[in-house]
Amino acid sequence: MRIFFKIAALLALLAAASAAAVLTWATHHLSRDTTAGRPQYANFEMGNGAADGSRKPDATGYIVDETGRGRILPPMPPEKPQDVHNAANYRHDLTLRSCFWPGPRARNGVFTNDGDAVNFENQFPDTQTTYIPTTFRLPAGATLVVKGEFPHMRHWNFNTYNAKGEPQDAVGDAEVEPDAGSSNPFRAGVARDVVQRRYTLNIVNGLPPASRPANTLYTYGEPGEEVFLWMRNYVPDHSTDYLGAVALPAVRLHAADGKVLDEQATCDATAAPMRGKQLPSTIDPRSWVILSHLPWVDTDNVGASRAEVVPLHAFFNRRQVAADLFMPWLSPAEPKVLGGWWSNKATRYGYAYMSRNFGKVYVMTARMPVTPKTWHGEADNMPNADMRYLSICTGTSPSAGLTPDCIYDEQLAPTVDARGRYALVISRLEDRPKNATEACGVAWIEYGNGDGMPGGSAEFGAVINRNTEVNPAFGHSWFAVQKPGAEKQAMGDYLPYLINMKEKENFEALGCPVDKARLWSKLPNG
Repeated sequence: MRIFFKIAALLALLAAASAAAVLTWATHHLSRDTTAGRPQYANFEMGNGAADGSRKPDATGYIVDETGRGRILPPMPPEKPQDVHNAANYRHDLTLRSCFWPGPRARNGVFTNDGDAVNFENQFPDTQTTYIPTTFRLPAGATLVVKGEFPHMRHWNFNTYNAKGEPQDAVGDAEVEPDAGSSNPFRAGVARDVVQRRYTLNIVNGLPPASRPANTLYTYGEPGEEVFLWMRNYVPDHSTDYLGAVALPAVRLHAADGKVLDEQATCDATAAPMRGKQLPSTIDPRSWVILSHLPWVDTDNVGASRAEVVPLHAFFNRRQVAADLFMPWLSPAEPKVLGGWWSNKATRYGYAYMSRNFGKVYVMTARMPVTPKTWHGEADNMPNADMRYLSICTGTSPSAGLTPDCIYDEQLAPTVDARGRYALVISRLEDRPKNATEACGVAWIEYGNGDGMPGGSAEFGAVINRNTEVNPAFGHSWFAVQKPGAEKQAMGDYLPYLINMKEKENFEALGCPVDKARLWSKLPNG
């Protein structure tokens, strides 16, 4: 028996030593400036530099945070009409902050290129959305009261999160009861430009009760625990500012003894906002290095397929993504919908991976759901639309969580053909076909410059499709997919596919206007 314990102890020591050696190797791998062979770009910022004046990365996008870990930032794509963040508003937007709301977040190069912010943003931000994350600690018996005006925008909500970036509770715009004498412009029958539009929201500790009171958001935590709160702002009218032409919400702490604190005292009493720290990185970047170098993994083409046509897959949780990529035999048949990467409870996601080793030009297509038109300040909120918002973004590896480019429904609408399908070309700018233009009937977004990891793949690519605030009567969104492999059955023609065109000459051969019938003939049952 004593010999058995000695052998077990020796094996445990060997396992610990091996794990330590692997972690040391991965740490060294990330800290090296291994940018040889990486594509170089002239611009990583919006306008004339990031709004906060933070330093630029090098020509490959390489930057190091205070922990010594490197990242490869994606280049800034050309500005598109109706972009939410643009050269006209991004500097002003950064000034819209308070002691509780520490300012807007977006992809790198808009508000900041600070290496620490990049390290901790790890969320695949949608570039047509503005995120306002904050943290606080709510004392026992206290209520955080948020007062403001409903913004002039497409969609707006609040989410609370745990430290893993998994959403806990949420309150969506149409769910919020307006103050007396006001109206909620996100509700059916209310004009989007209604003048009286005030609301009051309460944030309290714990879990929601069976009979949930209106306008109440729950922390899912105990008194004094750190709470992560995000306010999301989608497509403000005219992109005038990220708040949708209203002021930041005012925040007051109503203490258990009945005392009401002003905003600065509220921030002091709740340890808000982030107090010199950033959001926690939800994935150790060393994990990507280790997993992508497993013997059975195609390190140069992680997750990508050589097939000419591939469907997107439904996202359920982080563990499911990791298993599918690296250990598919461990993938659950019916994974739970937990979210991750600071996801939105009002959104479900589809995703796929690409590799420039297999093709430099891809086309994404699906039947286009009906979505509202709001950018020009339209008065009708289209309550019977299929969904409130749809977007498509390119991405880096899950560990880096960066976003090269995005496009949303109103920008895609001009590409929709007689069959109701949109057409989106995805490539690097250098590979953009000359007919990948709106004039030729298609849209285009930037592929990106790889997985975002030093020493990683410069050819890696990802695409993410968001369906937000889906109408319960519409049964063909990502919300309808109950398990992996059921995407086609649930979504039908609304399931997005990637078509690998390989080289830009192949797409250019489709002419202008683009011969979409030839594209659709490549699809299953096309």
